[in-house]
Amino acid sequence: MSKSSVEVWLWLLLVMQPYNKKTNFILSGCNYDAAKACEQIRDGKLLFLNDSEKRRAEEVRMGAVREVLDTCSKNSVRIITMDDDEYPELLRNIENPPIVLFCAGSLAGMNERLSIAAVGARNVSDYGLAVTEKVCGALAKAGTVIVSGLAVGSDAAAHKAALDAKGRTVGVLGCGILTNYPSENAQLKRDIVENGGAVISELLPTAKASPIYFNTRNRIISGLSHGTLVLEAGEGSGSLLTAAHAYEQGREVFCIPPHDILSPRFLGLVALMREGALPVLSYTDILDAFTLTEADNATAAGVVIEYAPPEIPEASEKSSKKKNKPKSQPPEESQTGELPDDAFPVENTETSAPDESRLASLEPNEAEVLKLLFERSADADYLLDKTDMEYGEISEVLTNLELYGYIALTPEGLYTVI
Repeated sequence: MSKSSVEVWLWLLLVMQPYNKKTNFILSGCNYDAAKACEQIRDGKLLFLNDSEKRRAEEVRMGAVREVLDTCSKNSVRIITMDDDEYPELLRNIENPPIVLFCAGSLAGMNERLSIAAVGARNVSDYGLAVTEKVCGALAKAGTVIVSGLAVGSDAAAHKAALDAKGRTVGVLGCGILTNYPSENAQLKRDIVENGGAVISELLPTAKASPIYFNTRNRIISGLSHGTLVLEAGEGSGSLLTAAHAYEQGREVFCIPPHDILSPRFLGLVALMREGALPVLSYTDILDAFTLTEADNATAAGVVIEYAPPEIPEASEKSSKKKNKPKSQPPEESQTGELPDDAFPVENTETSAPDESRLASLEPNEAEVLKLLFERSADADYLLDKTDMEYGEISEVLTNLELYGYIALTPEGLYTVI
């Protein structure tokens, strides 16, 4: 595989947009040669591109690429592409990895460290805060990288626990790296970078926060990590989506035993334990799952462990049916150049026909998406593939439909009519 310049990768990102499964499909067919992928897109050889993608392929010029480069340079934002040695191997091997990471700080050394995602509730309980401080602090002291989503509540507590333990932590944003969201964590972001960690995003630097981005962001949190620890979760919590991504990626899932099995704020933890998540009563439960020796558990004496983690974990028996195909085996393309219907599978649901009066009250884009969701529950990728809308437009439409009470996001990451 030959290496491509940063400019080539940025052109590919600007044309295909972040979190587009078709991008990795194209790259896999070109042996992850970004220049070759760009050539195929420019030459019009890919019949499955939608009108928006084809239009951007004609319109995006190097001026737009240089504008992104200048923005990053002025704000000390580093651009890490899939060609870079610094790109984490764990993340490279998930389904649909981000092709570009915008990074403040450094990801160097991630391949040599055990990394654990720690996620939980925004409105976290005192019990959840105490457990987060104890477990994440001890893991960080042992040399484990703590990965989380920089949200308020459990995420922020996990990052702070790692910093207080003089450990390393990585924050994954659901917005552009130059967007101040959530504003409460602005100083926390600076502290993470100044103490040897990193804040990253797959979105363009000035992208605004949007609900649709947060589930796509969650796959990166679990993808960077050998295992995911759910600290606190109610029924339908976003942290359960991160756990679902971890299962799909063949990674371990841990959870803190609920403080009260009857309390709604812990129902997500109850469900995880029923599904086989490993309960954590001590940080050593996590370390032991990765076969550390007794000598490694010397943190009681204040020893910081430099730990080389195992190879990328194989999928558990539970998730083996979902295990990703190797990058060398992309979805089969038909002889016409079009993707088969099952290339990006989406769960079917049976619903009644949409109410015409309801559709008439919506904007055209909103009505188009709602019609598609009446046919089947779907994720944003499916909707992007079936419409000529761009990612930002789909995001706005889905947010509006959720606010109207017409659709909801399921724990599996699918939008469904309610």
